[in-house]
Amino acid sequence: MNQLKQKCRTWGFQFSRTDAVVIGFFVSSALFFEHFDNPLWWLLVIVAAHFFLFCNVFRVRRFFELWWAGIFIANAGLWLMFEKLVWTNVLACQFPVTAAFILTEMRTAYYHGVFARKINPRLTDYLEYRSDIGERNK
Repeated sequence: MNQLKQKCRTWGFQFSRTDAVVIGFFVSSALFFEHFDNPLWWLLVIVAAHFFLFCNVFRVRRFFELWWAGIFIANAGLWLMFEKLVWTNVLACQFPVTAAFILTEMRTAYYHGVFARKINPRLTDYLEYRSDIGERNK
């Protein structure tokens, strides 16, 4: 009988080859655009930094990642519409969103990023797929 193998859950900081490739792509793309005087190269840096924070450091759920991306697009779009699209304006509005998502995630039984062993009393439940905390991406 075929049984589904459960992937071993981990906690804390993580970094893989794929992460290195993605971050390398973002950095090289940003440098490429900056070299050719594209004034929006910094957008890639902001996206790459948040990718790293959300996926590797704090390891937030996809739900928050997708909401962050949508808010980021709206944020940058509004500043573009007002003809004031500069990195300081975008970050001033986006940082509170980022902080709120990270802090919200850190208060859940799903949290498995940095310092999870200290701040998540239900970390073992999450790591052992205990059903009483629900599915991860809900």
